[in-house]
Amino acid sequence: MAIVSDGSALPSGTDLTATLRDGAELISGLARVPVRPTVILASDAAGLAAGIRALPADIGAVLLTRVAPARAREVQRELQDSHARPLLTDEDVTAIALAAAAVDSLAKAGRRAHGSRVVLAGARDLPVLTSLLMATGVDDITTWNSSDATIFPLHNIVFGADLVIDLIGELPSSATRRLGGLTVITREDTGAAPYAAAGLLGAAVYAPGLAFDVEILRACAIALTDIPPSGRSVPFVKGIAVTRLVTDAVTSVFHTQPSR
Repeated sequence: MAIVSDGSALPSGTDLTATLRDGAELISGLARVPVRPTVILASDAAGLAAGIRALPADIGAVLLTRVAPARAREVQRELQDSHARPLLTDEDVTAIALAAAAVDSLAKAGRRAHGSRVVLAGARDLPVLTSLLMATGVDDITTWNSSDATIFPLHNIVFGADLVIDLIGELPSSATRRLGGLTVITREDTGAAPYAAAGLLGAAVYAPGLAFDVEILRACAIALTDIPPSGRSVPFVKGIAVTRLVTDAVTSVFHTQPSR
């Protein structure tokens, strides 16, 4: 496994090598598999994709991190089209963590995903989240972006919703909270993200041919619904167990997919 970056989403002067090393140590410790930190200097998505293709054959899957989101999506599309090794992005991991927090929040409010109305504010910034929410059973999703504000103010859009996922900080900032009886989730609510990344990369070791498609991401999100969403510390030993739970859930889905 490898954790890869070109640093395009990091502030100037950040030590990219140290950032990747720390990330690799965390994921390797949780997944109990070797993870290689790898810097690929590239001026565009094509160069970054070429660098990932050129990685050694023993690299079974890649986490692409600290890369500008539009570039990461382009690299992911290009590698999927060429059937290269499976690649996970920061956006995928964030979406999984938020989907897990959403399903968990609805359940704690006595609501099922099916039949609940969810507003996704800033949907354009995390396109994979809409597909993932639908896969988890949320069938009533209202997407909203800042460009809609003059015609459709957000405070009108959220009226009557069961849950709001606020990706752009339009609502008062606080991790998973109640706002006038409405549950609001923000980008702070991604405590499950490390276990998602580690569990999926670990699954790639045990399930050669695994592709990180929406059904696999869904299985990961469902397995993580009991993890504190706002990043409250989880004992490392428990983190290893949670990671293994994700790996087992994902490999089980993989082995039951029709193509298997």
